[in-house]
Amino acid sequence: MKTTTEQRLINDSQNEAIPKDTPHQVSNTAECIVTSIFAMIFLAYCIQIVHKDNLLKSAIQVVIMTSVFYMMMAICGIIIRVCNFFAEIQSIETHYDNRITNLLKATFEMNGQSLFIMFFCLMILSVYSVKEGNPVVLTWTHGPLACFLAFILSYILIYVVGLNETNYTTARTIRSMAGVDYGGGMAFSYFYGYLRIVLPGLRKKMELYEAEQGVTIPVKKMFVLIPKSGHIPPDLSDASYQWLEGTTSLEHIVQDRAGVKRRNYKNTVYKIHPNGQEKGHRPIYVTTEGATPMLTFWEILMHDHKQTKTFKQNRMQIVASFYKTLDELIDNDPECRDVCELVYYNDYEKGKKINVAEILVRRIQAEAPLS
Repeated sequence: MKTTTEQRLINDSQNEAIPKDTPHQVSNTAECIVTSIFAMIFLAYCIQIVHKDNLLKSAIQVVIMTSVFYMMMAICGIIIRVCNFFAEIQSIETHYDNRITNLLKATFEMNGQSLFIMFFCLMILSVYSVKEGNPVVLTWTHGPLACFLAFILSYILIYVVGLNETNYTTARTIRSMAGVDYGGGMAFSYFYGYLRIVLPGLRKKMELYEAEQGVTIPVKKMFVLIPKSGHIPPDLSDASYQWLEGTTSLEHIVQDRAGVKRRNYKNTVYKIHPNGQEKGHRPIYVTTEGATPMLTFWEILMHDHKQTKTFKQNRMQIVASFYKTLDELIDNDPECRDVCELVYYNDYEKGKKINVAEILVRRIQAEAPLS
C-alpha cells in the first residue's frame, strides 16, 4: 500500500512527464473542416446576395465567379513558378544534384487536389464560354461585394488544396532559417558534442602517432567526409574501392559526458593506397572519418515516418545546410579551424560510386605537394 507522500510523488512525476507548455498541432483534417465551414458560409451568403429569387442560378453563377478568380490566381502562381525556376538555375548543382528534372519538379510540382480543381474550373469556364459568353464579364456585372466574396472563396479553396505548396517553398524556408533548421541543428550538435572535444590538441596527437609508428601524416588535419547522399559505410575502404585501409587510432580522449563516465573519443588513421593495395608503393597516411549525423540522417530516410517524405524531398537542402553551418562553426573557432577540413562531395556521378580516396589525395597534395 503506497503512502500519501509516495502517491503524491508518483502523480507529480507523471504530470511532469508532459510539459504543460508543449505546443499542440492542429491536424490537417481539422484545418480542412474549419476552412470548409467558412467556405460554405461565404458561399451561402454569395448565393443570397446575388439572386435571391433563384438559388440554383445563383449557385451556378457563384461557382463560375469562383472559378474565374481561382484560375486567375493559378495563372499568377504559374508565373511565379517560372520566375522561381530561372532564379534557382544558379543553384542547380548544389541543391538539385545538377539535374534539370529535379529543378523542374521542385518548382512546378502540384498535388493531385490542385490539378483536379484546376481541371474542374477549366471545364466549367469552357462550357459557360461556349453557351453564354465571357465568364469574366459575368463576374464584374455582379458588383464589388459579390466579387470580393467570390475572391475570398477561391482563396480559401487554394489554401485548402495547397495549390502554391511546392518543394521549392519548403527548401527556400530551410535556407532562410539561417541554420536554425534540421541540418543546422545537426551541425551544432556535432560540433559541440564531438568536434569541439576531439579537435583541440589534434596536431600534437598526430605528431605523437608519427613518432610511435615511424610514419608521416603529411597534413595535420582531420578530414570530415560529408557525402550528399548522407550514406557513410562503417569501413571507409568500401567507399574507396579498397584504396583506404584503417590502421590504429590516435591517442584517446576520455571524458565524463552527460552522465556517461569515462566516455571514450578516438580518431582512426587511414592509409591511402593510390591505385589500390598493390605492392611497391608508399601509402599516404591521413586522419579521416565520416560525419556521423549524416549517417543518422540517411538511416532516418530509410524508415517510414510522417516526416520522411519531407526529408527525402529536401535531402540536398538539409545536407547543404549541415555543411554550411558546420563550416562556419569550425571557421569561427580558433582551436578548430586549422585542424579540420570538411570534404563535401557528390558520392555518385551518373550512377557510379565516387572514390573518396581520390578526393582526399587531391586535398593532401594541394596542401603538401611533396608528400
